Amino acid sequence: MMRAPGAGRAARVAVVGGGAAGLAAARELRAEGHTPVVFERGDDVGGVWVYDPRVEVDDVTGTDPNRARVHGSMYASLRTNLPRECMGYESFPFTRTFAGDDRRFCGHAEVRAYLAAYADHHDIAKDVRLRREVLSAEPIDISSRRWGPRWRVTTREVTVGDDDGGVVSVETFDAVVVCNGHYSEPRTPRYPNAENWPGVQMHSHNYRTPDDTFEGKKVVVLGAMASGEDLSREIATVACHVVLAARGFVPGAPKDDFPVESYPKNATLKPGIVELIPERSGVKFEDGSVEEDVDVILYATGYQYAFPFLANAAVDNSAISAVDNCVSPLYKHVFPPALAPSLSFIGLPWKVVPFPQFETQARWIAKALSGAAPLPPRREMRLDADAFEESLGAKGIARRHAHRMGDAQFAYNDELRALCGHPPLGAWRAEMYAATGARKRSQPASYRDGPIPWSDEDARFAARAEATAAGFETDPARDEVQAGAA
Repeated sequence: MMRAPGAGRAARVAVVGGGAAGLAAARELRAEGHTPVVFERGDDVGGVWVYDPRVEVDDVTGTDPNRARVHGSMYASLRTNLPRECMGYESFPFTRTFAGDDRRFCGHAEVRAYLAAYADHHDIAKDVRLRREVLSAEPIDISSRRWGPRWRVTTREVTVGDDDGGVVSVETFDAVVVCNGHYSEPRTPRYPNAENWPGVQMHSHNYRTPDDTFEGKKVVVLGAMASGEDLSREIATVACHVVLAARGFVPGAPKDDFPVESYPKNATLKPGIVELIPERSGVKFEDGSVEEDVDVILYATGYQYAFPFLANAAVDNSAISAVDNCVSPLYKHVFPPALAPSLSFIGLPWKVVPFPQFETQARWIAKALSGAAPLPPRREMRLDADAFEESLGAKGIARRHAHRMGDAQFAYNDELRALCGHPPLGAWRAEMYAATGARKRSQPASYRDGPIPWSDEDARFAARAEATAAGFETDPARDEVQAGAA
């Protein structure tokens, strides 16, 4: 489908995934005059924020490629580790309550309700096909070099019980935007003797509550990122002893993230695992120490990028790979040079504020497809992508951290917005992110609940003022009410 000459290009676009990234893609694509079709495998939009109590019971490590998969990785008690104001999309601020949870660091049900409200506000439901799994996306009409190839997309209706018996459909699209997330395919390490180890080994993907799997047990949690930190503290409420292990940690040395004294009394810290010892139900660590009589090892070791539906998406001998969690080659974490702009990815960067970045990436994609924000020549994009990968080694950055951003996310977002002809996001977001990080490191067990006034007070009020100026409703701040009552 093409608009009149001079009006820009209008594309029919397949969006893979109806989570927060897919919703942003639908909104931005339609705003630019495209026709998005969002394929969501689940019963509702929301992606990782749709809580699913099921686990992969036939393989709790998540390593068997033939296992019956559960997409969700959300544990029951999860709360956000960023304030709601910071998390919100620019086009729909998160400054009021949507499901009765008025905490700044709210639970997952509140975030899911917010995403549903975002979809309703932008009338996205008409663009979404629920219970449709994308089986493959294959490039066709490769001669269209300016816009990249068109795509033959094969989908399957997900039936009750998911017996692979659903109706299969094949459609043609001008472009594909990949928004399938990266929190569902466990990245589980394999250690010597793991196959003979007598205890329970599981990935945090299959953790929901501190149930009898952990009650009264000795538990080793491997991984000290957000989920490992949260789960080790929660499991310590029922376990007899918890060991939190993380690569490179030096016992007895100060930690540069969370104070040692902030951990539960029945928790100890160890460096990474090097070996399992079956005869003693033991775990050997990097410093040579051994913990015996361990009942459970919980691998909070993250997830891997996976795009099985792109297995045949190679052009000019250039294919997309995800070796050691580096999706390559990519121009600015979004476009594969040989296939741009008709293939793109949203949401690969991590350690970021996701929703506003999703919207920013989606806007750039939409404008690249219309021609309003033309991309550089393919050779130039490939040189840029190669230079980025080469810089990782020069900077001592592990390949698996290629998409890790942290503070660099804000300059990245501003760069993409400039390419779209839009001003930077409000500076209060970076201020709020930095203040939250500092409070989290100093008060890991309580940073989500105060103290009042908040350490990011100025940024918080700037966020609310921005939402009000844009015509959006804001709730009375919960902590303001508490302060008044006190």
